[in-house]
Amino acid sequence: MKRFILILATTLIVVACNSQKSSNNEKTIFVTIAPLQQLAKELTCGDFDIKLLVKQGASPESYEPTSADIAALQGADYIFSTGLISFEHSLIHQCNNDQIVNLSEGIETIAGSCSHHHCNHSHGVDPHIWTSPRELRTMVTNMRDALLDDYPDSTKYREAANTIIARLDSLDSYCTTTLAKSKSRAIMIYHPAYTYLAKNYGIEQIAIENEGKEPTPKQLVELVEKGRTLQIKTIFHQPQYSENKLRSIANELKAEIVITDPLAIDIENEIRRVVNIITESNE
Repeated sequence: MKRFILILATTLIVVACNSQKSSNNEKTIFVTIAPLQQLAKELTCGDFDIKLLVKQGASPESYEPTSADIAALQGADYIFSTGLISFEHSLIHQCNNDQIVNLSEGIETIAGSCSHHHCNHSHGVDPHIWTSPRELRTMVTNMRDALLDDYPDSTKYREAANTIIARLDSLDSYCTTTLAKSKSRAIMIYHPAYTYLAKNYGIEQIAIENEGKEPTPKQLVELVEKGRTLQIKTIFHQPQYSENKLRSIANELKAEIVITDPLAIDIENEIRRVVNIITESNE
């Protein structure tokens, strides 16, 4: 009996060690925000465990990585980063730079307010590059190129990237065609998350917040006047912010408050949905 127990205990130890070894050898990619997670999973064909740094529901603007986060990141094969959010800059000093893939490379960024923590403090750029299919295509290309640098013979990563890029090209065409026919030429939103989408497709984005702050009474009057002039019937609200911040303006304009999520995991579907909302808002 003792011999059986000894054999069983030894077997369990070996299994545990092998399990730990397998876990330690698991290839891992961290993505900094949720919209990158699904794309990274599809691109890597299940070869990597794709982990999310800023959990859904949390705001990247107020996020600060914990010591546990940094320790986990240091064990990753890659860190896919937009390269434009404040906390991402801190990772450069706390992780191996060879791990970090700046997905904004090759993207022409747009100037933005730096009052929020999400801005690139050196240049004051708008970081929301993932909310437009054209910039998203470049981000996917940067993911692919980083993988192919290390796996140059991998045809499946190339093919997966081609599939995603073709889909984004189709989404780009849909946005172009749909918004070209739209009577709505402007959107009003609390936090300006669709700057790149608006610029690419000829739509004006009217932000309710002013340099990251609540509008003053004077600014509130100006927003209402502009909303009436442009016949704004829909105001975009993001789940990361309180609806109370825009209720007064919505009442003045008799506009509907519609929830959209620029941090949605399925960002392609969310972009399509946003475009449809814009198009339908003045029909």
